[in-house]
Amino acid sequence: MNYEKYSGKSVLLLGKTRSLNGVEFETLLKLHTMSVVKSFDEDVAFIIEGKMMNPLELQESARLYELRTVPIVDINAIEKWLCASIDPNRLLMSLKLSRDQERLVNFVQNPHITDELFFKLLKLYDWQGEGLFDNDANRDVTAAIIGRFYEDLERNHNVQYAMSGLAHLVEKYGNAELIMAISELSPIAKELKIPNEPSLKGVLDTMALHSATPESLLRLLLKERAYLLAHREPLALEQELLALDDATIHRSLAQNRTLSPEGADSLEQKYPELIASFYPLDEVRFERLMGEAISLASNITLTASMQVRLMEMKEETVLSKLAQNTALSSEHLETLFALNCYGKELASNTSLSQGHIEALYQTSEPEIVRALASNTSTPVEILYQLSLDQRTERAVKTNPAFGKHIQTTNLGWN
Repeated sequence: MNYEKYSGKSVLLLGKTRSLNGVEFETLLKLHTMSVVKSFDEDVAFIIEGKMMNPLELQESARLYELRTVPIVDINAIEKWLCASIDPNRLLMSLKLSRDQERLVNFVQNPHITDELFFKLLKLYDWQGEGLFDNDANRDVTAAIIGRFYEDLERNHNVQYAMSGLAHLVEKYGNAELIMAISELSPIAKELKIPNEPSLKGVLDTMALHSATPESLLRLLLKERAYLLAHREPLALEQELLALDDATIHRSLAQNRTLSPEGADSLEQKYPELIASFYPLDEVRFERLMGEAISLASNITLTASMQVRLMEMKEETVLSKLAQNTALSSEHLETLFALNCYGKELASNTSLSQGHIEALYQTSEPEIVRALASNTSTPVEILYQLSLDQRTERAVKTNPAFGKHIQTTNLGWN
């Protein structure tokens, strides 16, 4: 609807405003030379249905619906249009000068302002030295952050009022701008400097692991969360982590597939089995690590020629690891399947063909069916059968593929 054509007219508001308070609402209307009236007359250009209409307003709304003499619009539509008229610089200057925190909170809670303005408003909020949920205003601002960026909030609205909700927001919907904005909130910025608040651990842990977290923030997290940073992919601050005299962190780095070739070289002598298992292989590194054949057999970057070399060794432990490797070629999977020695290992391999999975299921061997119950490639029909068996029921229920199927088909699985 083109509201501009009603410039110079009056509008009737039934009920109350929603995202804007009454003063802001009328001020923005005046920018378009419009005014609010309390009763309907021939000069009213359109009618706005607000929230919390009283009985008389509901009655009037019903009467005007029947007349249909002028358009009737929802308060959300008109407020969205009005908020596009806000001058960000003027608003920010007004809030800085007035220090009106109540007005500031109202704008932070407004879903119709731009993200750019929202982030600037957050910088002006005074947390009063308290935590994210320690008083009503702080709670409202924190809830507004979560509510603004958390998709499908209607299905999980309580997430707005829990610290775990903020951590989940970062994990699921975080980008560089949002993560930095959250890190600059006074309670979190303080925690980054002087760790003291256990309730913020989950939020900061999630930031440390998130691929979009800027390097400047990762440096602030390094001292307390080096172990988490060593697990992060893509890896950042590699040199700083390698420089730490910490075997636990070095072992984690050796398992990080995004470690640089130079970093892998520096750790290979001390942790050859981990580099062999996890690091992307080239022919030179593969040859150098042939003494770690069992570990190499589980590496998902094995090329066809590397697989042949390992298969030719005909060592049981190596073949057992290969049977579980999702990168193993269909030809080699077929070979191992024909040996009838690696049923349990093959049953856990998500690359196994449906025919082979069905054949393994028919064996009814306990170890094999337990592995199939956890395999995300096992057909749903088989998983249903395994869910009826006490020995495999739990494994089926925790199988992500089965859980996704249940959610998709809305069967109410508990």
